Amino acid sequence: MVRRSPTPLRTKASEFAKIIKERTGRSPKVALLLGTGHALISGRLVNKVVIQSSDLPEHLSISHNWTLVCGELEGVEVVISDAPLAPYEGYSPDEVTFPVRALRAMGARLLVLTAAAASLSQQLEPGSVALVEDHINFSGIHPLQGPNDDKLGPRFPDMSDPYPHHWRKLARDVARRLGSQCLQGVFAAVQGPSLPTRAEYRFLRRAGADLVGMSLVPEVMAAVHSGFEVLALVGITQQVQLENSSPLDIESMLDAADLAAPRMASLLAGVVATLAE
Repeated sequence: MVRRSPTPLRTKASEFAKIIKERTGRSPKVALLLGTGHALISGRLVNKVVIQSSDLPEHLSISHNWTLVCGELEGVEVVISDAPLAPYEGYSPDEVTFPVRALRAMGARLLVLTAAAASLSQQLEPGSVALVEDHINFSGIHPLQGPNDDKLGPRFPDMSDPYPHHWRKLARDVARRLGSQCLQGVFAAVQGPSLPTRAEYRFLRRAGADLVGMSLVPEVMAAVHSGFEVLALVGITQQVQLENSSPLDIESMLDAADLAAPRMASLLAGVVATLAE
């Protein structure tokens, strides 16, 4: 059993939000925690204020290279945090999900997450963008273990619909207007940093997974717990051929991520724009 005092987490998130709001004068409607398309979306913000880890008290710093950007995107107040923390780097569940707690404490109601993922579906090709419709947690991480703070969220949050249909429909409608396809899939979170074996990929496929990645799910659990509405998208970096045992081409994965990034940015901007209508 994980033992921790829940109060410092809430206090830390509230202190973080207070400092950021005082320095930026912003009250974001949408929070974006982006592993894919971060730089492109941040570049589209107007009247933006950039906060670096070094600008904050040490106990509130999320990581050494972390950046927060507040501003307006398509006329909507947003706050953008860059790449989620990777549990395989040694971060604790509280550290991994602290950005979610902090962004919620700033007042945002919608959390948009992006990540990279491998595709187990023949319909989801490298460089494309997919919506997460549900997930399977094989990461071995559950950020809600330990004593619960009822002021952060309920002891037993309902996870029957972590990715609400209306946000997924909105994203699909925006994708169609942009002339692109945005298919849906079930995301399986694995621990990493090693990639799954062929046997593990086959197991994940039979378990119902269409997408496989090393992030996103712990953050979504914390988001639902804290009262966020959630929209999650992934950029496809590889298409796993279960019958093919050839080594993974890292360069091809990076090329696919570069291809997905502008598509992701356009889709995110389009989704946010609908909130200003």
